[in-house]
Amino acid sequence: MHLNFAAEFAHIPGTIAEVASREVPVAALDIVNNASAVRIIAMGGSYNAACAAVEAFLARGVDARAELASHALHAEGAPADIDEAVILVSHSGTSVETIRAAERLRNMGSKSLICITNDTASELAQLCDVIIDQALTPATRVPFGPWITTYFTLYKLARARAGQPAPDWSSCVRAAQSVLDALPAIVKLAPTAPSYIEFFGRGAFRATAEQGTLIAREIARVPASAWESSTYRHGPIEAISDNQLSIIFAASEGRAAQLDSSFARALKDIVSNVIVVGPVDGDIPIDTNDEFLPLVSLLVPAVISYAWGEAAGIPIGQFRYTSHSITDEDNLVVEH
Repeated sequence: MHLNFAAEFAHIPGTIAEVASREVPVAALDIVNNASAVRIIAMGGSYNAACAAVEAFLARGVDARAELASHALHAEGAPADIDEAVILVSHSGTSVETIRAAERLRNMGSKSLICITNDTASELAQLCDVIIDQALTPATRVPFGPWITTYFTLYKLARARAGQPAPDWSSCVRAAQSVLDALPAIVKLAPTAPSYIEFFGRGAFRATAEQGTLIAREIARVPASAWESSTYRHGPIEAISDNQLSIIFAASEGRAAQLDSSFARALKDIVSNVIVVGPVDGDIPIDTNDEFLPLVSLLVPAVISYAWGEAAGIPIGQFRYTSHSITDEDNLVVEH
């Protein structure tokens, strides 16, 4: 296995450091600080990053939720209360349903729309009151630059709303570099693509599991699914098999860590093909706190998926049935 893709990951520690150092626009802080609640609307990977960041708001006593753009657009009820801060996320700025959701909100009188995007001139950006530029280049976008910028931006807003200062980001940067340094060893834990993968996590780690599923399917074209760890005990576990790969994104602190450790032991008592990511006693330990860990842990499904895709000769970033820009449910499939 050549791991030629490794060069595409080398920027990640530096990108994390650079994104972490950015200031959030004061206007965005004002909107969030004065809102009754926070609603984040997105789709795809942006939605997964939003789901992870919601936990940062909830942990600080802020009412927050992530919502799929399709639901915000098509649901019968109002997509948001007038006094809520609404944050719409689209890396490309061309996500059709996110744009239409913004239009619906604007037509209903919302005056607190924040946009996180990489195209500040996009139609979505122009519909919003405040624009937060992801400022990613083609090089820093891969493999999940939008996830980094979205999660960190929302995390900063959550801390600011709670009156907390900026955290020490250095452990996150070091942890990302440590994972990259261990890349060959990580790939050796799963050197060949399995027939199927199940990813597990609770809280913010559930979002990591969802993104891991997306990466495995897009990059390696391996069937995969994501589960909230506690839910898996209630029936779905009956289909577990040694033929599948099970990857658990586990907390390293508090009660969640105890629950995840118990869950991992239970799975390993049943099947052998289990990888635990995160805790010091895990198969892939990552030395950072639990608010950075959901992000850094994404490196694991990314590197193994890239390795499998490379081995299978799959062109990275080329899609057979859809694309990043076709995001309207009425026009799902790309015309060839």
